[in-house]
Amino acid sequence: MPKKDYSKLGKDDLLKVIEKLESRKKYGLIWDEEKVKEQFEKDAENALPVLKEISSKEIIDKDTSKPVNILIEGDNYHALSVLNFTHQGKIDVIYIDPPYNTGQNDFKYNDEWIQVDDVYRHSKWLSFMSKRLRLANTLLKDDGIIFISIDDNESAQLKLLCNEIFGEDNLLDTFYVQVRYADKSLNEKDHFQKLIEQVLVYAKNKRYFVPNKPKSEYDIEKFRYKVVEKKRGKEIKLGNKKVIVFKLGDYELVEEEKGSIDLLKGTWASGSVLKGNTSGKFFHDYLEGRKKTDGIGFLYKVYGIGDDGIGYRYFTGPKKATTTKGLFYSGVPLSRREELKDGGQSFKERPIVNFYDFSGDFGNIRHEGGVDFRTGKKPTRLIKQLVNIHQNKNSVILDFFAGSGSTGHAVLKLNKEDGGNRSFIVCTNNENGICEEICYPRIKNVIKGHSSYEAIGGSLKYFKTKFVKKHSNGDDFKMRITNECTEMLCLREGVFDEIKKTDHYRIFQQGNKTLAVYYPLARTSLPALKKEFEKIGGEKTLYCFTLDPVGLSKSEFTGWHDVTLEPIPQKILDVYKQIYEY
Repeated sequence: MPKKDYSKLGKDDLLKVIEKLESRKKYGLIWDEEKVKEQFEKDAENALPVLKEISSKEIIDKDTSKPVNILIEGDNYHALSVLNFTHQGKIDVIYIDPPYNTGQNDFKYNDEWIQVDDVYRHSKWLSFMSKRLRLANTLLKDDGIIFISIDDNESAQLKLLCNEIFGEDNLLDTFYVQVRYADKSLNEKDHFQKLIEQVLVYAKNKRYFVPNKPKSEYDIEKFRYKVVEKKRGKEIKLGNKKVIVFKLGDYELVEEEKGSIDLLKGTWASGSVLKGNTSGKFFHDYLEGRKKTDGIGFLYKVYGIGDDGIGYRYFTGPKKATTTKGLFYSGVPLSRREELKDGGQSFKERPIVNFYDFSGDFGNIRHEGGVDFRTGKKPTRLIKQLVNIHQNKNSVILDFFAGSGSTGHAVLKLNKEDGGNRSFIVCTNNENGICEEICYPRIKNVIKGHSSYEAIGGSLKYFKTKFVKKHSNGDDFKMRITNECTEMLCLREGVFDEIKKTDHYRIFQQGNKTLAVYYPLARTSLPALKKEFEKIGGEKTLYCFTLDPVGLSKSEFTGWHDVTLEPIPQKILDVYKQIYEY
């Protein structure tokens, strides 16, 4: 979340701000944040992060229609800072599996393992997570969603933190995941055995997010009944509706051997149906007590109810003296009939449940992806299922605690299974060689194939974070940022293939998109670049260096048609100003 700039306020105005802040009532987390800077903050003192591509690790797919996936090696805070320029408001799905802070050498703070007896261990973990989640929140689209795996060491604290950052109203659910078998690896010394972990699920904005719910084909086999009226029945009024009452013997309920779109389905008017269904409510309000008046075995034909276009709905009263419930008979809804017309299909959605048993998957993931990684690995089936809750099959998925690269593997696998065109951005440091020796080889194995693994295909760009040091000369700093930001601009525009490079500018293409970066303050080569652009069709963007914080002068670009102009580096510096003190 961008910080408010109070630097221009006078003393009196600042005092008013302080009084207002102190008067606020707050429910939520309050913890002691250490004043000592984390190592990632020390790395960025008087410096700003940029990306540099490691071209030797690039993987190119023959199918150029497939998206380019991204692996970033470096501290995830620095990676998130870069992404706040390149992908702010562009991420559909975030999945992270952060350290659980068990006190068993799984979480480092200021380069030290946090132990279980550290009285500030929760505060340190919250400080660590808060800084990263606030940056992550700005990356999500309005209909974006974030999944966070956690266990009960920090689940309560994490939920309160996420309520503060994402908003309590945007909590969609908490999934409970069984991660191990109850009857395996028992230790008699333990009093309790933990089987369950959690996944917190938050939307960026609950109003805009519509989940991809499980679907099943609409079944008409249950529509097997028809009612034969043998006599006219008695007309009464209930709930302002015309009702025809048939006593036993005045009607016949016929069940056919096979379901049909023109027959009726029987539904018990009981349980939640009595509250959540119009027919169930009518039965509860007007028919449930009719046994005292009419006796048993009666049939009620109620007009003006139902969505099947018939115009009425049949209800049966209790058939025994000891019962109170009956059934109502409905036809295939009109919307379904339209979908089923001429041999079409209709699908019925089911709610998303919040418990999953993945104990078998967790027990067999040691070598998943062709790499031996045993600590904290998550099965691809779990991540696929989470990613697929978002409806967009062209979504961008981010994981900034990438570890062994399970999220990248899951996205590639899901695309293979459902024909999607999703892309991923995964970020991890290289502590103990995890990025170079585990994460990258795993994604490479999945793309190119390995041992018994069939090649899935895909493209990958490998970037590392580096820093541009700030010196006293501000203009010199702006020039150096501009000269070092090319990969960031390519990532922002999704354009990577270089087609021309000169001393003053570079041109990149991807599909129908073209990107040019112009570096010097002198405009001597602009006419040549303009000629190059005039030969190219499609969507064109030019990033041009300027020292002016306001932007580019329009007079410099007279005659540049169908080109989007972007000044650099000011837009980058504006984003970083909200994140770093420089």
